[in-house]
Amino acid sequence: MEIAAERAWKKILLLAGAAVAIYLIFRFLLPIVLPFVFSSIVSVLYYPVLRKLYHKFFPDMQEEQERFCTGKTGFKEERSKKWFLILSVGLFYVAVLFLAVWLLGYFCRQGKSIVLNIPFYQAKCMAFVRDCCCQMDAVFHIKDGASYTYIMTLVGDNWSDSVNVILPKVTGYSMQFIEQVFSLLFGIVVTIIATFFMIQEYDGIREFLLSSEIGRNVCRMVHKCKETLKVYVKAQGFIMLMDGVVCTLAFWLIEQPYFLILGFVVAVVDALPVFGAGLILFPYTIFLILGKKYVAGVVLLLAYIACVLIRQVTEPRMIGNEVGIKPLYTIASMYIGFKLFGVYGFLLGPVGLLIMKEVYGNVWRKDEI
Repeated sequence: MEIAAERAWKKILLLAGAAVAIYLIFRFLLPIVLPFVFSSIVSVLYYPVLRKLYHKFFPDMQEEQERFCTGKTGFKEERSKKWFLILSVGLFYVAVLFLAVWLLGYFCRQGKSIVLNIPFYQAKCMAFVRDCCCQMDAVFHIKDGASYTYIMTLVGDNWSDSVNVILPKVTGYSMQFIEQVFSLLFGIVVTIIATFFMIQEYDGIREFLLSSEIGRNVCRMVHKCKETLKVYVKAQGFIMLMDGVVCTLAFWLIEQPYFLILGFVVAVVDALPVFGAGLILFPYTIFLILGKKYVAGVVLLLAYIACVLIRQVTEPRMIGNEVGIKPLYTIASMYIGFKLFGVYGFLLGPVGLLIMKEVYGNVWRKDEI
């Protein structure tokens, strides 16, 4: 009995210690080494592709082909291989940058169109508020226009106060914004350079890690995290794609001119565990129903139900079954990670849970042996 209690306490202390260590690493160490983490992820995912490309473009180098196939050595210092690396890494990041710029440009154009149409939407909202106030005046037997006058006075006073509060803050945060932009650009440059050197020394780093037991455990966890990341990205990408298609189609059916951007925004917001698609679809549905557009409101309500079903059915099964973690633990880790680290915790939560699982399995297996 005492032995069983002692083993239970050891398990609890082991899990608690692993949880504290993972939290401290994610909270304090990860932000410092984030460019190198990104470059490591890109290297681990991109290196097998580069090996195949190298094998294809340099078929005459039989000795080097054998080295690549066996994985005993990586890229050497020859000029051709350096240029091959530079071009491969450069093309990869150019493609990523081009996609990001294209998406940013598209959203900026849509945002410009929305800003130019603000007077139209403002007039439409005022007409909607006026109609609601007229109905309230009729129901409560208030003088015609009294409700609307009161609301407009209240909104005008709050708007003036908000402008007086927001403008000084915008001015104060401008320098911080510039610093953040510079830090982001510097981090991107460091990530690109680190990716090049990590791919160049990939096999050497791998051999060094495999030469020790601790290194082998690290490689095992890295491999598991790599598979987890692939499964997670695949699952979230599939869910966001399905949600985006459903919402885009719904907005198109109700003749919303910005159906593409709204469909994308709803898909992104739905990925947040606290908010979900209802953050946008619910107010929009209520707005349409109050405006007597019942069919359009029903269409958005059905789109919301479809998004909920897609996420609730697909997410736990795709992530939990592939990774080997129960769906309940997967959802709990996502929620806890989000509460601790914000949006990034939505990804860090399952990764941290997986690391705890691997550490617990390795340490406890040794203890039993």
